[in-house]
Amino acid sequence: MNDTADGDRQRILSDIRAEYARRTERWNQFDGARQQANATLLEYTLRAYDRLLTRNGLLPLGDRSVLDVGCGRNEVLVACRERWGQTSPELCGIDLLSERVAAGVRDAPYLRLVAGSADQLPWGDEQFDLVHQAMLLTSIVDADFRRRIVAEMRRVTRPGGWVLWYDFVWNPTNRAAQGIGLQAMRAYFGDWRLVDRQRVTVAPPLARLLSRVWAPLVGVVERCRVLNFWELALLRKPD
Repeated sequence: MNDTADGDRQRILSDIRAEYARRTERWNQFDGARQQANATLLEYTLRAYDRLLTRNGLLPLGDRSVLDVGCGRNEVLVACRERWGQTSPELCGIDLLSERVAAGVRDAPYLRLVAGSADQLPWGDEQFDLVHQAMLLTSIVDADFRRRIVAEMRRVTRPGGWVLWYDFVWNPTNRAAQGIGLQAMRAYFGDWRLVDRQRVTVAPPLARLLSRVWAPLVGVVERCRVLNFWELALLRKPD
């Protein structure tokens, strides 16, 4: 990588770190009711994962190796072990923020976490059965950088393996993110097969309001799908 390209990369990473820091500060200021509403929304999202993984014969995960790219607070990695029956020691994650990695290792010592950037994954080719990303790629507004991350996800997935994708298609209130529609997602993966997909997750401001009134309303509205702005998809790499 030449000096110019490296300088551009460092600028992009600096911008991403700054945005994540702003989000973390906002998260830490949420009151108890807001935290509970977020927990309700997460539970309904994980139930959508439950359904997708079940109908495609992936549960229990068993000895499948898993990588979460942009693992954040590790909700999905922990669910892999404690909810979906993953037993392999290869339960790995990477996050740009070292403090998140440190917290994850402390709270779930069985996780293999590293701090780093998703455009240079420190794993070998075709190493993982299941590679997951959630709301990482929409946080990358630089198109070339986003493509490099997708290329790395493709590289580390084994032939016949899967990419599990969860990301929003539209979020007009967040200028620091860029939605990814179904057509763009499919284009990133070329000859991979789109095995399954579903629009999930009610717009968070509405979901938080509904959960404060009566938590099951979130599920009722989500089943209508009209106000679901996230795409949950499963893609399979050719054998």
